[in-house]
Amino acid sequence: MLKVKNVTKNYADVQALRGLSLSVAKGSVFGLLGVNGAGKTTLLSILNGLTKIDEGSIEVFGLDIQKDAKEINAISSIIPQHLAFYENLTVVENINFFAKIQKATKESITNAIEINSLQNLLKQKASTLSGGQKRRLNIAIGLLNNPKIIYFDEPTVGVDPKSRNEILDSIASYKKLGITVVYTSHYMNEIERICDEVAIIDKGALVKQERLENLLSNRVSDKVLVETFYTHKLSSLGLTLLDTTTVESSQQELPELLKVLEKNEIFIKQIRYGSSNLEKYFLEVTP
Repeated sequence: MLKVKNVTKNYADVQALRGLSLSVAKGSVFGLLGVNGAGKTTLLSILNGLTKIDEGSIEVFGLDIQKDAKEINAISSIIPQHLAFYENLTVVENINFFAKIQKATKESITNAIEINSLQNLLKQKASTLSGGQKRRLNIAIGLLNNPKIIYFDEPTVGVDPKSRNEILDSIASYKKLGITVVYTSHYMNEIERICDEVAIIDKGALVKQERLENLLSNRVSDKVLVETFYTHKLSSLGLTLLDTTTVESSQQELPELLKVLEKNEIFIKQIRYGSSNLEKYFLEVTP
């Protein structure tokens, strides 16, 4: 669906991308990882038509990014890290304004509102929203053109844990709609939670691309990661938490952990055996 082949981009004496190649499957949630300056922002700028490549080729749904930029922009959307709406307008006024610009259908407007749980906030002025609610409005605006592919650039910066979980759950649900997601974040636990596949880039080149489950589970470890559904109870149980929903345990301690979770009526989303933390792996493969 998305094919990046031997792409090079230079800014004066700085080589931002060095023969970068990667591919993203249709309908997947794809994590793009790299330290600051690795080339993530440059790649997103290129994919969204804001920057031209020097060498190489990129195809999006069979369209050439240099020849078919207009067609690609029509089926793509980027959710920027900064908030891109009008603070003095209400939620519904913002949505209607951007919907008119993008010639959005009533169905796509309804979907954008419902997916981001904005139904009860429509008459509220954007400036009065919480950080998490503003992020959800930002994402809703990006859905108005009914995109086939969405690029997320650090979408949960500055939001509370509950809002972060709501945003991640909504992004994960896009697969059911057939939307392809490219997701960048410095929060490794977010990548672990929602992504099917991961690419790590460093100094403009690909270090590793692999399905997340293979990248982690093939490494020798006695650790078990138990991902639960979000609840305030988890933080008060004295467990080893990797984030607000994931508990780390040894395989020997797992039976006792499961008893504790059951006793406190905490429901499990998934268990990954013989796994290691993505952050540890990332630090190993990047200088």
